[in-house]
Amino acid sequence: MITLKSFNTPYPNPYDMGSWGACAGVPPAKERSFGRDIAADVASYSNRFTYCTRTDKAWVVCLHTAKIIDTATAAALLEALEGLEAAGPAGTKGGGERDLIPALGGNEDMGSLVNLGRTMQEPMGRLQMRDQVLDLFEHVFALIDTVSTVAEQNVDTIMPGHTHLSQANPITLALYLLSVEDSLFRGVAQLELAYSLINQNSGGCGSTSGTAWPVDRWELTRLLGFDGLVEPTYDCEASRDQALSLMFALTNILTSLSKTSTDIQIWGLEEVDMIRVAPGWSGLSSMMPQKCHPGITEDVRRTACDVIGSTMAAISICKGEPHQDIDTMRTLPNRVIQATANAKGCLRLFKGILENVHPQKETMLNHVRRGYSCMTEVVVHMVRELGYGGRRAHRICATLVRLARERGIPAPGLTGTMLDEAARAVEEQPPGLDTETLQRLLDPRHFIETHANTGGPAPVETRRMLRDRRERLTAARERQREKVARVEEGRKLLASEIARILQAGKE
Repeated sequence: MITLKSFNTPYPNPYDMGSWGACAGVPPAKERSFGRDIAADVASYSNRFTYCTRTDKAWVVCLHTAKIIDTATAAALLEALEGLEAAGPAGTKGGGERDLIPALGGNEDMGSLVNLGRTMQEPMGRLQMRDQVLDLFEHVFALIDTVSTVAEQNVDTIMPGHTHLSQANPITLALYLLSVEDSLFRGVAQLELAYSLINQNSGGCGSTSGTAWPVDRWELTRLLGFDGLVEPTYDCEASRDQALSLMFALTNILTSLSKTSTDIQIWGLEEVDMIRVAPGWSGLSSMMPQKCHPGITEDVRRTACDVIGSTMAAISICKGEPHQDIDTMRTLPNRVIQATANAKGCLRLFKGILENVHPQKETMLNHVRRGYSCMTEVVVHMVRELGYGGRRAHRICATLVRLARERGIPAPGLTGTMLDEAARAVEEQPPGLDTETLQRLLDPRHFIETHANTGGPAPVETRRMLRDRRERLTAARERQREKVARVEEGRKLLASEIARILQAGKE
């Protein structure tokens, strides 16, 4: 029978942060809660009214330039569209004729002019995805910047390099992070390709065959800030594969983050203790008070799974449909918008984790010292200095490691006599290497220093690579500024043309 005491402490307890989002007595990091940000992101870029209205205004300008509608009609249409846009999307029907006709006092004939031969879904979806991708780039760049910073702080942090979950050769944390950084740069390259495919004008394509109205589709391209034009009018509605290109880029980026988050969680095991994550980024068990673990890395993997699943769904949609304008294909932009918002949340979360990781440098180094991952240096020495063939030297050293493991002897306890014993065990000539030389070859610091070839972990080479990647990031950001400027140029051109027509309508 349980007998409970009475306590005077308040409820809720000020040291219980709720939802076990951090270690006891520590406030959870604000950056951990990114769900609301994702919802707001989706709402912003899936706003049909905003993007439909922008397309309508550009099309009215094109109809006026082509002398399909007169100045008074164009001015009336643009004034109504400007008024709708100023009022905001609340209470609208998603833009287009359904909102425009009431704004024109029920003039259906005038309101329906915006739909003459232009098509609406395709260019509108491209504008939505384009704006969101431009913002996505900034999140990727911010993460790359953080990866570089953490790598620069850990150029001398020696740790085990792993293959097949076993020690391979010593590396540094900086070299590991450089690999992550380069995967992100490959993601940037894929994103830039996806952006170039998205930022193409498909407006003015009609249904399948374009339009008989003499509208300049290149003018619409300039007004909407597109980089180019999808010329075959049938291709505009039938393909829509630009959405897949973006999904593939997101999948590759998040796959890399997912793999890295798994490593971080493994390194954070108490039995491993190679890294510790700040208490505000760790999670307390609801049942076991001793637990405070970096389980937030699981959030990265879960979000990555959501995005990858969206990619597979998009592929399935495209694979099962004919090469036509089909409703299921029309849903692709909305799927992409959700996936991109999830990806941005994942990038922010991973950035926060990385900024709050504390490498346990001595523990990392000790893991390397006690292991046998420098044994390849002994092989190299035997080949270079003693004339052994590579396979023969490998056989002798592999036998030495087997004997050491069987006897429970870590690498610092190995001797030249044991190396000779291993050689005799496989009927090879003993190399006669002295223990001092053997231990020098097994020293992980010596290993790192000697691996200064291109791309190696030696600090001098690592710093060169980091400088190079800082320059790459600067160049990528400059390309981003050019993209933004191109879009802004289109916005200014459209605003100028609207102002000109409205002024002419008053004269």
